[in-house]
Amino acid sequence: MTHPHKAPALPPAVTTVLFDIDNTLIPTRRIWQRALDDIAADLAHNHPDVSAADIVVSYTRTSTTLWGDYDRALAPLGSHTAARQHVWQLALRHIGIELPERQLIAHAADFAQRQLRALRPDPDINALLRRLADVFQLGVITNGDADQQHAKLAHSGLANHFATVVCALGNGRRRKPDPAPFQQACTELAVQPEQCLYVGDEWATDVVGARNVGMHPVWISPASEQPPVGAPPTAHFSDLASCLAALCDHATNSPHRRAEPT
Repeated sequence: MTHPHKAPALPPAVTTVLFDIDNTLIPTRRIWQRALDDIAADLAHNHPDVSAADIVVSYTRTSTTLWGDYDRALAPLGSHTAARQHVWQLALRHIGIELPERQLIAHAADFAQRQLRALRPDPDINALLRRLADVFQLGVITNGDADQQHAKLAHSGLANHFATVVCALGNGRRRKPDPAPFQQACTELAVQPEQCLYVGDEWATDVVGARNVGMHPVWISPASEQPPVGAPPTAHFSDLASCLAALCDHATNSPHRRAEPT
């Protein structure tokens, strides 16, 4: 377990800890890459004029561009299933592969399922979250869509830890760093923003978004990654386990204890 750069000083009013999902609670980036590599190898086998590396590069570039411009590029398609199929269609078209609609639908679904099947419960993370839940309300705020994000939590064995899961994408809510999903979580948990820690891996989306609404941000990122110049001091951990361990240590003496840890 790595050590944090800076342990969070919990303000006395904190009663709630909220989390991002992707690359915070769940290492989705690594799993996504492995699934992409496997699918690219299968596609290259069936399309020998294109290499697996070409497929990986094209999909990564296309996905980053389109999901980064979600409101304009993908939201008009009407569903996240259609959006995922569209990303694959354009990525493959850029390298000269045209799949029939039926194959494209099956292909996009297979990519999502491979990622879910790769998720496994982490006993250490689950134990730390159980300890934390004895003291604080726990919740999730994610920019993902409800079906996929709930499935990720279920496959990772994490779903039962959280009193609320706010999914901004596709539910008519504006996405982080907009205040709306943060405020929605506060409403559902009957707390004020200043009573909440928010743990996430993206500086602009998670740290800035949480701070702007009045929450106390905790940043999960590699030890070598530094905050922007001039940014306010922020609790910084290089992995989720060390963050949760530090929070549990603080929680042991919290005046808001609800029960003895088991």
